[in-house]
Amino acid sequence: MAVGGEGFAMRRVVKVPLLSDLAPDGFFYGGHYIVEFTPDSLWYETSLTIAAMALKQGIKTEYHVFNHSPADALDALSSLGVDARKLEKGGLLSIWDAYTATVEFESKGNTAEEQGKGRRGGWGEPVDRKSDPSRPLNVEEGAKHWIKAGTEGFKDEEKGWLHIDDNTATFLQYNDEKTFVKFWRLGALPYGIRARECPHFLGFVKGLASDAFYTQFESVCDGIIDLKAQEEGGRVEQYIRIRMLRGKTFDSRWHRIQLASNGEVVFTGVPSEESRRLAAIMYTDMVGYTALGQRNEAQSLLLVEQQRKMIRPILTRNNGREVKTMGDAFLAEFPSALQAVRAAHEIQKEMKERNDSLPTEQSIRLRIGIHLGDVVESKGDILGDAVNVASRIESLAEDGGVCLTQQVYDHVRNKADFHLTSLGRRSLKNVAEPIEIYKMTLPWEDV
Repeated sequence: MAVGGEGFAMRRVVKVPLLSDLAPDGFFYGGHYIVEFTPDSLWYETSLTIAAMALKQGIKTEYHVFNHSPADALDALSSLGVDARKLEKGGLLSIWDAYTATVEFESKGNTAEEQGKGRRGGWGEPVDRKSDPSRPLNVEEGAKHWIKAGTEGFKDEEKGWLHIDDNTATFLQYNDEKTFVKFWRLGALPYGIRARECPHFLGFVKGLASDAFYTQFESVCDGIIDLKAQEEGGRVEQYIRIRMLRGKTFDSRWHRIQLASNGEVVFTGVPSEESRRLAAIMYTDMVGYTALGQRNEAQSLLLVEQQRKMIRPILTRNNGREVKTMGDAFLAEFPSALQAVRAAHEIQKEMKERNDSLPTEQSIRLRIGIHLGDVVESKGDILGDAVNVASRIESLAEDGGVCLTQQVYDHVRNKADFHLTSLGRRSLKNVAEPIEIYKMTLPWEDV
C-alpha cells in the first residue's frame, strides 16, 4: 500500500472512464494533477474524451481552452456524443476561454469578442480585455482573484467541477517560471482547486519549460500522468501511464491507447511483458541510396545485395540477430552492447577496405547507430523506445561512421580499445528527453 493512503481515502473520488481505468480510486475532488505530454501525443483527444464521458454521467465539467477555440472544443465534444452547446446553456458544461484573450493579444487588437462572450476567462473571472491588455494570463492577478473569491467563500454550485486544461503551459508565455509556481501555489492551488473541491487536470507539453520548473511544479501536485507517442516497427504508437499518485495504489505501466474513428480515445491494452528483454540495437543505413536509386536503380539494388552479403556474416560472428531489412537499412539486435559495438567497428572496417579497392560509384557508405534498452518481441519483430532511438541516432553519424548512446558508452568504455567522443546531448524525434550521443573515431580517421 502507498504511504499516506488514509489521508486521501476519505475524499470523494472521480469516477470517469479512462481515469478510473488507470486508477479506480486514485483521483479525488480537490486533487491537483499534472499531465505531461509530448506534442505528438493524444492528450487533446484524451482530455476531450474524459470530458465527454464525465458529461454523459452528469458530472459538472469545466474545459479550459488555451490552444483551441471554444467553438472547436464544443464541436469536438459534440462529435463524442454529447450536446455540448445545450449542456453549456444548461450549466453542466463550462468552457473557460484563455484562447481568445491570447489570440487578441498576439494579433495586436484583431479581436473576436463574440467568441469569448459569456464565458469565463483564463482564471475563471469574467473576460475583461481592458484590465491588462498588455499581458493576458497574468498569474499574479489570477492569484489575487482566487484568494479574494476563496476568502469570501464559494457557493455550492461553484464547487465540485471536474476541470481539464488542454495546455496549461501557455501561462509560461506570459509569466516567468518562478513567478508562475509561486502564485499558483499561493492562489490557484489552495483557493481555486482545494477550496472549490475541483479536481484539476493540467496539461503541460514536455520540453517547453526547464527541468527545474517541472520538478518544482510536480512537487505540489497530487499525481503525474504521462502521455507519449513513439515509433515502433514503422508505425507510431500512443501511450499513457501514471508516474506518481500520492497516497494511492496504481498501475505505473505504460498503457497503449488509440484514436477511434469518432474521435474517442480508447485503451488497447498493456504491451506484453513476456517477451521483454534488454538488448543492444543496431540500425544501419546506406548513404545516398535514394538518390542512387533514382539515377541507376539496377546499380542501387546490386549494392544493397552486396551490403547484405557483407554484413550478415559479421552479425553472426558477433552473436547478433538480423531482425529485418528495410530496403537498404538493417535492424539487428545483440545480447550485449560490446558485441554490437565490435560488430559496427568490423562492418565499417570491411566496408572501407572494399571501397578503397573500387571506383567511387561502386562504394557502399554506411551510417550506424547503436542504443541499449528494453525491447518487446512481436512475431519476430522488436518494438520499443530502443529501436526508435537507434534509428534516430544513425542519422547523426557521419558517412562511414558510428554513433552510440550514453547507455552503450557506459557498457563499453572500459572494455574495448575504441576511441569515443561525446557529441553532447541531442534531442531526438519521438524521444521525450535529450540523450548523450558519442561518436566512434575509427582508426583511419584523424583523432
